[in-house]
Amino acid sequence: MACRFPQLEAYGSDKSLAPAKPPDDRRRSAIVRHILENLNVSNEKNGQAAFIEDMGQHMVGWGLPRNTGRVYAYLLLHNEPVSLDRMVADLEIAKSGASVATRQLVQFGMARASGERRSRRVLYEALYNVAAIFEARNAQAAKLLKMYREGAAVASPAARRRLEETSDVVEQLLQEMPSLLRRIQEGRRR
Repeated sequence: MACRFPQLEAYGSDKSLAPAKPPDDRRRSAIVRHILENLNVSNEKNGQAAFIEDMGQHMVGWGLPRNTGRVYAYLLLHNEPVSLDRMVADLEIAKSGASVATRQLVQFGMARASGERRSRRVLYEALYNVAAIFEARNAQAAKLLKMYREGAAVASPAARRRLEETSDVVEQLLQEMPSLLRRIQEGRRR
Protein backbone atom coordinates (compact mmCIF):
# COMPACT_ATOMS: atom_id res chain seq x y z
CA MET A 1 0.00 0.00 0.00
CA ALA A 2 1.34 3.41 -0.94
CA CYS A 3 2.07 5.84 1.85
CA ARG A 4 -0.05 8.99 1.94
CA PHE A 5 3.02 10.87 3.11
CA PRO A 6 5.79 10.26 0.57
CA GLN A 7 8.39 12.00 2.73
CA LEU A 8 8.04 9.10 5.23
CA GLU A 9 8.33 6.21 2.75
CA ALA A 10 12.06 5.90 3.26
CA TYR A 11 11.57 4.91 6.92
CA GLY A 12 9.68 1.66 6.43
CA SER A 13 6.57 0.58 8.31
CA ASP A 14 7.33 2.08 11.75
CA LYS A 15 6.75 5.73 10.93
CA SER A 16 6.55 6.81 14.59
CA LEU A 17 10.28 6.12 15.04
CA ALA A 18 11.40 7.79 11.86
CA PRO A 19 14.10 10.40 12.43
CA ALA A 20 13.32 13.88 11.15
CA LYS A 21 15.17 14.20 7.87
CA PRO A 22 15.89 17.86 7.18
CA PRO A 23 14.60 19.01 3.80
CA ASP A 24 17.14 20.01 1.18
CA ASP A 25 17.48 23.71 0.26
CA ARG A 26 15.11 23.46 -2.69
CA ARG A 27 12.43 21.73 -0.63
CA ARG A 28 12.99 24.17 2.27
CA SER A 29 12.45 27.20 0.02
CA ALA A 30 9.31 25.58 -1.44
CA ILE A 31 7.95 25.04 2.09
CA VAL A 32 8.74 28.64 3.10
CA ARG A 33 7.13 29.99 -0.09
CA HIS A 34 4.02 27.87 0.59
CA ILE A 35 3.77 29.20 4.14
CA LEU A 36 4.23 32.80 3.07
CA GLU A 37 1.75 32.56 0.19
CA ASN A 38 -0.94 30.36 1.70
CA LEU A 39 -0.76 29.84 5.42
CA ASN A 40 0.38 33.22 6.70
CA VAL A 41 -2.32 35.26 4.95
CA SER A 42 -2.97 38.71 6.33
CA ASN A 43 -6.27 39.66 7.96
CA GLU A 44 -6.98 41.93 4.98
CA LYS A 45 -6.85 38.94 2.63
CA ASN A 46 -9.03 36.90 4.99
CA GLY A 47 -11.53 39.77 5.11
CA GLN A 48 -11.52 40.01 1.33
CA ALA A 49 -12.06 36.26 0.98
CA ALA A 50 -15.00 36.46 3.40
CA PHE A 51 -16.47 39.40 1.48
CA ILE A 52 -16.17 37.48 -1.80
CA GLU A 53 -17.83 34.38 -0.36
CA ASP A 54 -20.59 36.39 1.36
CA MET A 55 -21.42 38.23 -1.87
CA GLY A 56 -21.58 34.89 -3.66
CA GLN A 57 -24.13 33.63 -1.16
CA HIS A 58 -26.09 36.88 -1.36
CA MET A 59 -26.40 36.63 -5.14
CA VAL A 60 -27.78 33.10 -4.80
CA GLY A 61 -30.72 34.77 -3.07
CA TRP A 62 -31.20 36.86 -6.22
CA GLY A 63 -31.45 33.68 -8.26
CA LEU A 64 -27.95 34.06 -9.69
CA PRO A 65 -25.09 31.57 -9.57
CA ARG A 66 -22.75 31.86 -6.60
CA ASN A 67 -19.83 32.58 -8.91
CA THR A 68 -21.60 35.68 -10.24
CA GLY A 69 -21.60 37.14 -6.75
CA ARG A 70 -18.03 36.07 -6.13
CA VAL A 71 -16.85 37.68 -9.38
CA TYR A 72 -18.77 40.88 -8.57
CA ALA A 73 -17.17 41.15 -5.12
CA TYR A 74 -13.77 40.42 -6.65
CA LEU A 75 -14.25 43.23 -9.17
CA LEU A 76 -15.42 45.62 -6.45
CA LEU A 77 -12.15 45.03 -4.59
CA HIS A 78 -9.97 45.87 -7.61
CA ASN A 79 -9.00 49.41 -8.58
CA GLU A 80 -8.32 48.60 -12.22
CA PRO A 81 -9.97 46.40 -14.85
CA VAL A 82 -9.19 42.68 -14.57
CA SER A 83 -8.82 40.00 -17.25
CA LEU A 84 -10.87 36.82 -17.21
CA ASP A 85 -7.66 34.78 -16.88
CA ARG A 86 -6.60 36.64 -13.74
CA MET A 87 -10.10 36.25 -12.23
CA VAL A 88 -10.04 32.52 -12.92
CA ALA A 89 -6.62 32.12 -11.30
CA ASP A 90 -7.37 34.28 -8.26
CA LEU A 91 -10.85 32.88 -7.55
CA GLU A 92 -9.93 29.33 -8.57
CA ILE A 93 -13.05 28.91 -10.71
CA ALA A 94 -13.61 27.51 -14.19
CA LYS A 95 -13.18 29.94 -17.06
CA SER A 96 -16.67 29.09 -18.33
CA GLY A 97 -18.15 30.00 -14.93
CA ALA A 98 -16.25 33.29 -14.86
CA SER A 99 -17.39 34.05 -18.40
CA VAL A 100 -21.05 33.45 -17.55
CA ALA A 101 -20.68 35.53 -14.37
CA THR A 102 -19.12 38.52 -16.14
CA ARG A 103 -21.73 38.37 -18.90
CA GLN A 104 -24.52 38.46 -16.30
CA LEU A 105 -22.90 41.34 -14.42
CA VAL A 106 -22.54 43.36 -17.61
CA GLN A 107 -26.16 42.61 -18.51
CA PHE A 108 -27.37 43.82 -15.08
CA GLY A 109 -25.32 47.01 -15.32
CA MET A 110 -23.08 45.98 -12.44
CA ALA A 111 -19.87 45.65 -14.49
CA ARG A 112 -18.38 46.94 -17.70
CA ALA A 113 -16.36 45.06 -20.30
CA SER A 114 -13.67 46.87 -22.27
CA GLY A 115 -11.12 45.73 -24.81
CA GLU A 116 -7.42 45.88 -24.12
CA ARG A 117 -5.41 47.86 -26.66
CA ARG A 118 -3.81 45.76 -29.42
CA SER A 119 -5.25 42.58 -27.92
CA ARG A 120 -8.39 40.47 -28.11
CA ARG A 121 -8.50 40.20 -24.33
CA VAL A 122 -11.45 41.70 -22.54
CA LEU A 123 -11.03 43.45 -19.21
CA TYR A 124 -13.81 43.78 -16.64
CA GLU A 125 -14.46 46.33 -13.93
CA ALA A 126 -17.25 46.82 -11.41
CA LEU A 127 -19.64 49.72 -11.79
CA TYR A 128 -20.69 51.61 -8.72
CA ASN A 129 -23.98 52.89 -10.13
CA VAL A 130 -26.57 52.03 -7.49
CA ALA A 131 -29.39 53.27 -9.73
CA ALA A 132 -28.44 50.69 -12.38
CA ILE A 133 -28.42 47.92 -9.80
CA PHE A 134 -31.86 48.88 -8.51
CA GLU A 135 -33.12 49.27 -12.06
CA ALA A 136 -32.23 45.64 -12.74
CA ARG A 137 -33.91 44.57 -9.50
CA ASN A 138 -36.96 46.73 -10.32
CA ALA A 139 -37.37 44.91 -13.63
CA GLN A 140 -37.61 41.66 -11.70
CA ALA A 141 -40.01 43.24 -9.21
CA ALA A 142 -42.20 44.44 -12.10
CA LYS A 143 -42.42 40.85 -13.36
CA LEU A 144 -43.34 39.73 -9.86
CA LEU A 145 -46.03 42.43 -9.69
CA LYS A 146 -47.50 41.19 -12.96
CA MET A 147 -47.60 37.63 -11.61
CA TYR A 148 -49.31 38.81 -8.40
CA ARG A 149 -51.95 40.57 -10.48
CA GLU A 150 -52.48 37.46 -12.62
CA GLY A 151 -52.78 35.33 -9.49
CA ALA A 152 -55.31 37.73 -7.96
CA ALA A 153 -57.51 37.42 -11.05
CA VAL A 154 -57.93 33.66 -10.54
CA ALA A 155 -57.71 33.39 -6.72
CA SER A 156 -60.40 32.84 -4.12
CA PRO A 157 -61.75 36.03 -2.48
CA ALA A 158 -59.46 35.77 0.58
CA ALA A 159 -56.34 35.01 -1.48
CA ARG A 160 -57.32 37.73 -4.00
CA ARG A 161 -57.41 40.33 -1.21
CA ARG A 162 -53.91 39.32 0.05
CA LEU A 163 -52.47 39.29 -3.49
CA GLU A 164 -53.98 42.70 -4.28
CA GLU A 165 -52.59 44.20 -1.05
CA THR A 166 -49.16 42.78 -1.81
CA SER A 167 -49.41 44.03 -5.41
CA ASP A 168 -50.25 47.53 -4.21
CA VAL A 169 -47.18 47.65 -1.95
CA VAL A 170 -44.86 46.38 -4.69
CA GLU A 171 -46.34 48.89 -7.15
CA GLN A 172 -45.82 51.77 -4.72
CA LEU A 173 -42.22 50.71 -4.14
CA LEU A 174 -41.60 50.57 -7.89
CA GLN A 175 -43.09 54.06 -8.30
CA GLU A 176 -41.16 55.59 -5.39
CA MET A 177 -37.75 54.00 -5.98
CA PRO A 178 -36.54 56.35 -8.78
CA SER A 179 -37.40 59.51 -6.82
CA LEU A 180 -35.89 58.06 -3.64
CA LEU A 181 -32.62 57.30 -5.42
CA ARG A 182 -32.62 60.77 -6.98
CA ARG A 183 -33.10 62.43 -3.55
CA ILE A 184 -30.28 60.37 -2.07
CA GLN A 185 -27.91 61.25 -4.91
CA GLU A 186 -28.77 64.95 -4.69
CA GLY A 187 -28.15 64.88 -0.94
CA ARG A 188 -24.71 63.37 -1.48
CA ARG A 189 -23.71 66.09 -3.94
CA ARG A 190 -24.29 68.83 -1.36
